[in-house]
Amino acid sequence: VRALARKELRELRRHRMIVLTATILPVALLVLPVLNLLFYDPARAIGGPDFAVGQAMFCFFLAPVIMPATMAAYGIIGERDQGTLEPLLTLPLSDRQLLTGKVAAILVPTLTASFGIFILYMAIVAAAVEPPVRGPALDPTWPLGMLLATPLLALFSTLTGLFFSARSKDVRIAEHLSGLILLPSMLPVLLVVTRTIEPSLLTWLTMAVVLAAIDAGLWRLVVRAFDRERAISTI
Repeated sequence: VRALARKELRELRRHRMIVLTATILPVALLVLPVLNLLFYDPARAIGGPDFAVGQAMFCFFLAPVIMPATMAAYGIIGERDQGTLEPLLTLPLSDRQLLTGKVAAILVPTLTASFGIFILYMAIVAAAVEPPVRGPALDPTWPLGMLLATPLLALFSTLTGLFFSARSKDVRIAEHLSGLILLPSMLPVLLVVTRTIEPSLLTWLTMAVVLAAIDAGLWRLVVRAFDRERAISTI
């Protein structure tokens, strides 16, 4: 499975759109929140410091959802179109092992980038951002939320993309269908970062439990959706 994951990573790096998404998007999701807080003006800001920090944090929870989408949508239908799926299906691996390798190949760069930009953000906030946004931005509930929710959000996005990739006939269709599911699913996170729901340990734990249950159900759906014989017959 590890060898398959490494092979999948090499394959993903060959595609320009995936590489651009994996490089430009994290930079944008880091720069925009940092600039928003560095140039925060209480006299002109709407919603106060908490709202400004919530806007910034939403970017970091959005990163692990958006970044895997293109990679996951490509995961099956893309390889089928490129003619690289059939050799993969002949490997002595079960469907679960094959899908596990694909999931790992997507999660590794996603989580590395997501946690990397958040750590940089917190370091910049601690070093350069002034009150009144500095305190709310350094609230310890944010790192806790990132630690609990980010891997599960990334897995949710990855499994959603793979499900549609297994059932679609075109990469763009898989991407669009994934987007229809992923963007509305961020509403609970939006309610937390805007403090409509208070970001507490209980809140993040509840969200993590719900996400874990959804991910478990999605994994079963993806395994059922991935039909090896159907994939070979449509190559």
